[in-house]
Amino acid sequence: MESKNKRVAVLGGGLSGLGSLIALKEEGGFDVICFERTDTYGGTWSYREESVDGVPSIMPTTTTINSKELIALSNFPPQKECNNYMRYDEFFEYLTAHAERNDILKYVQYNSEVVEVKRCDDYEITGRWTVTVKDTESGEVNTGTYDAVIVSTGHINRPKMPSYPGEGLFKGKIIHSHSLKGMEPYRNKSVVVVGMGCSGLDAAVETSNVARKVYLSTRSGRHVINRIGLNGYPYDYILIRPYLYQLLDIFPASLVSWCFETGYLDNQFHHKLYSVVPDHHVFSKDPAISSQIGSKLITGAVIQKPDIERFTEDGVLFEGETEVTKVDVVIMATGYTWKFPYLEEGIIVDDEGRLDIYKCVFPIHMKHPTIAFVGFFLPFGPGIPPGELQCRWVAQVFAGKCNLPSEKKMLKDSRKRYKTNLSRYGPSEKVSLKVDYIQYCDELAAEFGAKPNLLKYFFTDISSAVRQLVLSVQWKSAMESSPLKPSLRIC
Repeated sequence: MESKNKRVAVLGGGLSGLGSLIALKEEGGFDVICFERTDTYGGTWSYREESVDGVPSIMPTTTTINSKELIALSNFPPQKECNNYMRYDEFFEYLTAHAERNDILKYVQYNSEVVEVKRCDDYEITGRWTVTVKDTESGEVNTGTYDAVIVSTGHINRPKMPSYPGEGLFKGKIIHSHSLKGMEPYRNKSVVVVGMGCSGLDAAVETSNVARKVYLSTRSGRHVINRIGLNGYPYDYILIRPYLYQLLDIFPASLVSWCFETGYLDNQFHHKLYSVVPDHHVFSKDPAISSQIGSKLITGAVIQKPDIERFTEDGVLFEGETEVTKVDVVIMATGYTWKFPYLEEGIIVDDEGRLDIYKCVFPIHMKHPTIAFVGFFLPFGPGIPPGELQCRWVAQVFAGKCNLPSEKKMLKDSRKRYKTNLSRYGPSEKVSLKVDYIQYCDELAAEFGAKPNLLKYFFTDISSAVRQLVLSVQWKSAMESSPLKPSLRIC
C-alpha cells in the first residue's frame, strides 16, 4: 500500500539538516530523506583534512564561540564534563550523540550532490518539487518528486575572494581561510591575514605559532570580545541577556553600543591601544571572539596593518606605507557569499541584498509554503536555539498545523526588517539575514504559538526557557547541566 505520508527532501546533513530531520520525525506524517554531498554528516563541524568546494570547512583548532549552555540542543544538554567552549571534535561528538539518540542518521543518503531543485509541472496545484541528485562516486543521476523541500546547506561554504591591484604579479600563495588546515606549510613563512573576523583572528593566532612573521590586515577594524568574561565566567553569561536586546529596541544602537564599548569591551581589550579601533559600533557589525589575539599583538607575534593597497611580485604594499612588505602567503579571511546554484531562479528574490524571505525561512512570493530555508540567517548571539525553532516551525507548516500570514503581511515584515537592518548595519548582500537572538527566537515561537510568558521568560534561564519551546517535553536535566559550578543563571 502506498504511504500517505508527505515526502520531504532535506538538502544538507549539517546541524540544520539534522535538526530538520528530528523536527519532522517528531511531528510525524512524513517520509524524509536527507541528501548529503559528502561521506559524513555534521556539516561545518565535520573536520576534513582537505577543503572541498561548496562544503563548509574548519581549522583543526576551531572552537565554539558560544559557551555550551547557550548552544545546548533541545532535551539534550551537554554533559558536565564537556568544556565550557567545545572544540570542533567535542562538539561533533555531542552532535553525533544527539542524532543517534533521535535515530535520524538512517535518513541520510551520503555522497549525494543536489544538482537541481525546481517546481514540478503541477506545482500550481500540488506545490510539489523535483529534486535531481548525482551520486558523487558512481556518477549516477536520479530525479525524485517531493511534497516539500528544506534547504539546509547554509551560507558559509562559498568563499568570498576580494581582488587587489597587482594580484596577478604576486609569486607567493593566496588562499582563503576556508582552505586553512594544518600549520606546517606556514613554518618560517611571512604571512598576511586579511580580515579581522573570527576566522581571521584564528588564522593569525594559529599561524603565528610557526610563522616567521604574521601581519593582520584590516580595512575597518573589529571589536574583539574575550571568551572569558567578568569574574572568569563565559562572556555570553554577561552579554546574552534580555535587557541588552531590549535596550536596542528602546535606544539608538549607536548609544547602546557606546555604553557597551566604553563600559565593557575596552576594559577587556583596549582597541585604541592595539590600533584596531573599528570604524563602526559594536552592534552594527558582529564582533570577533578571541581570547589570544591580545597576547599575540602585545608580544609582536602578530603585527597590525591597514588594508592592502596593492600586490607586488614578492609582497604587498599596505595603505599609507611607502615600503613593500615581503610576504610568502596571503590568507583571505574575508567571509563567504550565499549561493544555491542548484535552485531554480526566482525562488529567492534578491534586490541588492534585500531578500524577500519571511523570517529568513519562507520565500514570500511562492504560491505554496512547501520550500523552506533552515539555518539561513545571521544571529547576533548563538544560532542553535533559533535554528531549532525554525525546524519546528517548518515541520508544523508542512504538516498543515500552522499557516503563514498573507503575502502582503509577510512582505511588509520582510521590508521592515530590511529597512531596520540597513540603518543599523549598512548595505551588504546578507543584510536581510541579520537578526537579534532573543527577539528572533520570540518571533519564531510566536509563529506557531510557542512564545513563552513574558514575566516568566524575563526571570528565568534563557537557555532553558527557549529550549522548552522546541520540544513539547520539558526537560529538568537541562537545568542540571551548567557551564560552571554553581549553575550559571541568565538574568
